[in-house]
Amino acid sequence: MDEEATHKEFLLAALRAASARARTLALDIDTIGTALKGNLIVTETAMQWIREGNLMWMVGAIPEEIGRGVQDVTTVTLEVADAAG
Repeated sequence: MDEEATHKEFLLAALRAASARARTLALDIDTIGTALKGNLIVTETAMQWIREGNLMWMVGAIPEEIGRGVQDVTTVTLEVADAAG
């Protein structure tokens, strides 16, 4: 097998591994969402699982009040416009 074919095979194997990791991450996120939706865990526990699973980069920024008390979480402060004015 020539060098180009070897590199191609290596890259294909790396892509298969990355695809498997992506499916695992998606399943982890789905599991957290299902548990939260089914009231099996509270929001704080869901945030802990997200942090412990290093999933924040996929979830993105969250409102400050949700992330309060959970370390290493990127939070944003949301301001609600006054409906009357």
